[in-house]
Amino acid sequence: MTQRSRDGFTLLELLLAISILSLITVAIMGGIRLGTRAWDTTRASDALDDVEGAIRAAAGLISRGYPVATEQMQQQFTAEGPPPPFAGSANAASFVALSEGGAQWGGLIVTEIGVDAGADGSELAVWTKPYRPREGLVIGRGAMKRTAILKDVAFFELSYFGAQQAQPGFGQQPQPPAWSAAWASRGGLPELVRIRIGANRLGRLVEAEATVAIRQR
Repeated sequence: MTQRSRDGFTLLELLLAISILSLITVAIMGGIRLGTRAWDTTRASDALDDVEGAIRAAAGLISRGYPVATEQMQQQFTAEGPPPPFAGSANAASFVALSEGGAQWGGLIVTEIGVDAGADGSELAVWTKPYRPREGLVIGRGAMKRTAILKDVAFFELSYFGAQQAQPGFGQQPQPPAWSAAWASRGGLPELVRIRIGANRLGRLVEAEATVAIRQR
C-alpha cells in the first residue's frame, strides 16, 4: 500500500509560522521606535545645547564689562555727570569689556550684542573692536568685527538690576537697586544682567535663561 505525499502546510504549522512572524515584526518595530526616540532625544539635546551655548557666550562677555571713562565721556560732562559707560536696552547692549584674547583681541574691547538679520533668518551676533579712548562706545557695527553665536533666533531679551542714580540731588533720596528693561546709568555698570534667549528648533521654541553678575571694580 503506497502512502500519499502531503502537499502544503497543516493548519497548526500555518498558525505557528504566523505567530513567529508576528513576534519578529513586533521586535523589529520596537527597535525602530526605540531608535527613533533616541534620535529625537539627541536632536532635542543638541538644540538645547545650541541655545545654552549662546547663553554662556553672552553671559561671558557681559560679565567682563569694564567701567571706563573715555575722553569722549569726559568732554561730554553735564550737570548730571558723564555719559553712561554701559548702554543697555531690552534687546541689545553696548559696553567695554576686558578680553583675555583667544578668539578676540586682548585687552579692552568695545562690545555690542544684539539680534541681526542673517542669511537664514535672525541671528544673535556680537560686534567687537579694540577700545580707543577717543571713540568711546559710539563706533557703528560696520566698523566692528561681527561674530554670529546663534542662528534662527526667536527672541533675545535683557534686563538689568542696580541703582541707576549715581548721587541723589539735594532733597532726594538714594535710588534703591531695582530691575529695569533698560540701563543708562551715569553711576556705572549694572550689578546683574538677566539674559533670555529663544530659538526655533525642530518645529518648536527652545528657550534658556541665565543671570550674570558684573564685577564692580
